[in-house]
Amino acid sequence: MSIVAHSTEIRTGRREILGCALVGSLGILILNALTLRYGVYYSDNILVLHPVAVHSLTESLRIFVRPLEYLIVLAANNVYLPLWLGVSLLCTVGATILSALVCELVFERQLPKAGWWVLGLANPLLFYLVSQPIVSQALSNLLFAGAMFAFISELRRLPGRPSRGWRADRASAFLNLMAAALFFTKETAVAAAIVLPAATALIRLKARRLSPIFLFSLLLPIAAGACWMLLKLAFSTSQFVTGDTRYSLRLNPLTWGQNFITTLAFPVTPLPSSFIGFDLLRQLWVVVALGSVILFILILLRESLRQPKIVLPLLVVAACCAPMILVRASELYSSMITPFAVSIMLLFGISKMRWLSLAYGLLLYAASLANGIICYLGADFNLLGLQHLPYSVYGKEYQYDPTCPIGTTAHVAWEGAAAASDLLPGEQSVEGVTCIR
Repeated sequence: MSIVAHSTEIRTGRREILGCALVGSLGILILNALTLRYGVYYSDNILVLHPVAVHSLTESLRIFVRPLEYLIVLAANNVYLPLWLGVSLLCTVGATILSALVCELVFERQLPKAGWWVLGLANPLLFYLVSQPIVSQALSNLLFAGAMFAFISELRRLPGRPSRGWRADRASAFLNLMAAALFFTKETAVAAAIVLPAATALIRLKARRLSPIFLFSLLLPIAAGACWMLLKLAFSTSQFVTGDTRYSLRLNPLTWGQNFITTLAFPVTPLPSSFIGFDLLRQLWVVVALGSVILFILILLRESLRQPKIVLPLLVVAACCAPMILVRASELYSSMITPFAVSIMLLFGISKMRWLSLAYGLLLYAASLANGIICYLGADFNLLGLQHLPYSVYGKEYQYDPTCPIGTTAHVAWEGAAAASDLLPGEQSVEGVTCIR
């Protein structure tokens, strides 16, 4: 593969990309083996499983506007339900490769061969991302990485392109198509679905390249955004970021700063995020996370001073992360930018030290593996006798009302009116889901 950015030519070999894909797939398959052996669908997963069990797209829209996730899990349920693990794997590997290519384009610097190989594993959030039937997050990560690749290609190559024709507009057309799809993956991707087409339109307006093909393709995210809003209004139980809930808009600058640091910390901290669920280890994770974030920000500041033109892409990525900063930070949400952050660390932080790059990447994967082991040891597991604190999927607040074992459940079905007789409109029931082996 050849990537050209102005006078700087970057050649990334197919072997490096293939190696990244193979190593990343192997690492995810190990986590999938743990999930198939010990994983269980809990009551929180009923939001995904219930609409599939009743074969109703309308039911899926009552809580989330994620029709793509519904269709994927429904197709898997018709064949063999755990196939959603394969979808998460493919989306995650694809997002990792595209993110690394984006970083090479932005910084005009080639990722070392060893960096490509270790990048497939270097993700401390892999376990949470691929172990839950929330395939919308993995799908949104892939579409976001693809849209960013199209955006950077457009940004770098636009000055030298002809003003008209499909060849000049194909990158922006694909960007708008992926942005339209982003609206229907996950609510945290809505900002990216708005920011990327808008930024592309402004760049083309400044360069006087508003061609008919581009303007026509721009209608795709506009129409998708309108449909998304109409569906939100039509289903009053769908989640808006309003009201006094954990998904409400925060109007506190201190909270924004905390969420910003947390969003950056999850991808680059070489410690298991499950440590946050244990007394004392939480303090250790916070200290290491702060050090990692400071190093990451210093790298970005140094490179921004050296190459001022990278500031715009970085600001676009930051704007795409607005829901994580203004609403709620989460390790699952941070997985959207994890391959970008890790690629930057491998490009600049430790690129000249091959063994250190390898050690850093393996530590990040070891963090994911440790998260899986701690999760499947159960909410009553006390690491080193430390108090188990409530946090994410690793505590009792999440691990209650188990429904079906992941590995032995080939399909899910709904028991019928008897199970739903006492439910309110839009309410889900754990007891109503039947596990079919």
